[in-house]
Amino acid sequence: MTTDVMTWLEKTRGLRAELLWDMGVKPVDHPHLGVAIAFGYTRHGKHYADKFRGANKKFISTTGVTRGVYCEDNLGLRPDQPIVITEGEIDCLSVIQAGYERTISVPDGWTANGGKTDALIAVEDRLRQSPYVVVAGDNDEAGASMPRAVANLLKGHDVRCVTWPEGCKDANDVLVKFGEGALAKCIVEAKRIDPPGGLITGFSDLPPLSERRVLRIKANPFDLRVAMEVGALSVWTGIPGHGKSTFLTWAAERITMEEGIRCGMMAFETHAHKLRDQLSMIRTGRLFRDLEGPARERLLADLDKRFRVVHVVMADDVQQHLKWLEDQVYTLAVRDQCKLIIVDPWNELEHLPEPGENMTNYINFATKFLRQMAERLEVHIALVAHPKKMNQDGKPRPPNGYDIADSAAFFNKPSLGVTIHKNSLTREDGSIENWVELHTWKVRDTLLYNIETGSSKVTFNPARMTYEARA
Repeated sequence: MTTDVMTWLEKTRGLRAELLWDMGVKPVDHPHLGVAIAFGYTRHGKHYADKFRGANKKFISTTGVTRGVYCEDNLGLRPDQPIVITEGEIDCLSVIQAGYERTISVPDGWTANGGKTDALIAVEDRLRQSPYVVVAGDNDEAGASMPRAVANLLKGHDVRCVTWPEGCKDANDVLVKFGEGALAKCIVEAKRIDPPGGLITGFSDLPPLSERRVLRIKANPFDLRVAMEVGALSVWTGIPGHGKSTFLTWAAERITMEEGIRCGMMAFETHAHKLRDQLSMIRTGRLFRDLEGPARERLLADLDKRFRVVHVVMADDVQQHLKWLEDQVYTLAVRDQCKLIIVDPWNELEHLPEPGENMTNYINFATKFLRQMAERLEVHIALVAHPKKMNQDGKPRPPNGYDIADSAAFFNKPSLGVTIHKNSLTREDGSIENWVELHTWKVRDTLLYNIETGSSKVTFNPARMTYEARA
C-alpha cells in the first residue's frame, strides 16, 4: 500500500472517491501504524469506533469498544432491497458501489467456529426485515462455513449465497478484475441455501459447506477409539455406574481445549454443580468449593469461554420432549456457537410418539432427526443412552447399540458408537487391577476418522477425574 492511502483505495482497489467520502473513509496518521486508512463505525447516525488498516494489512481498532457490523445504518435503507453480508470493509464498499446499498460486513472477517455471530444476532430483527439476505463471504475455508451459519441464525428467512468467479477470493477481487456489473451479477445470481421443497444441483453447483472436521481428544489410545465429526451424531452407552457421563465430561474438557471450541452440556441426571466440580478437579485437582477466590474466578472465566450448561426447569407446562430438545440444541449451536453438544441421557427425555406410532418407529424418526439437525447446524451431537437390562452369565458384558432399548436405530443411525465399560482382574496375590474399556462398535467413515471398531483399555484417576493411557 502506497503512502497515499486514498489513491491506493481508488486505483488499486477500484473504489470511487465519492463513495469513500460518503462512507466516511479517510486517511489518518496513526501512532502505531503510521499512515493508515480509518473505516468509521456508526450506529443511528453517531460515530462510535474506528478500524484502522495500515501497511501490510495490519489492523488496529478503537479500544474499549465492541464493534458491531460495519455500515450498520445501511440496514435502514430501502426495505425492498435485499441485505448483503460481507467479510470486510473493502468488500462491503465494493458491493455498495455495485448498487446494493443495504450491504454490511461482519467485524474482522468470519471464523470457522462462527465467532462473529454475536454481531449478526444484535441486528437479527433488521436482517429479517428484507426480502432476502445474501451471504457474500470469502472464498476460503472459513468463508465456506458462513452461509450455513447465517441461514441457521435466520431460520425460516430466505438466505442465499454467492459464487465468485474462478480466481476471485472476495467481492473486491470481482470488482477489480471484472467491474461493477460482474459483481452485481454475482449478487443477482446468488442461490438460496434452503429452497422450499429441496435442492437439485449438479456437483459443480453445490452450495458452500464447511470442510469436514473431526474433533479429537489428541491423546492415545483415545484417538484410536473416539472421533467426533462436526455435523454428525454419536451414541454412547454403558452399564449404569460404569462412567459414560464422567468420560464424556472429561473428553469434552480435553476437546474444548485442544480444538478451541465450545461445548453445550445437557446433563439431565447430573447437577450443574457436580459438573463444575468435575471440571474443577480436572483443571486444578481440587473441588470448586476448595478453591481460593482468585483461583475460582480464573476457573469460572475459563469454563465460561468453553462451556454452556442447559438447566432443566421443573414446571408443569414445560416438557423435555423432542421439540424442546430441538430448541435447546438450536440455541446452543447458533446463539452460543457450540460445536459439541452432549445430550445425557436420552432416556430422561419425555418421548411422545404420535397416536398409533410404536416406540421403534418413533426412535427411528427421532435419531434421524437428531442426525439431520447436527448436519444442518454443523455441530456434533453426542447422545448418551442407557442399555436395556440384559441377561448376564457371570461378568457383565459391554453393551452396544443393539442393546439400547426400543430400536436398532441407536446402532444404525450414528456415525460413531462407543461403550464405556469398567472391568477388573483379581491377581494371584489377591490384589485387584481395575481399568476402563473403550469399545468402539460403530464407525461410519473409517477413512475420515482414521479409526476402526475395536477396544482399548485405559485407567481412571478418581483424584483428578481424568482418564489416562494404561501403563
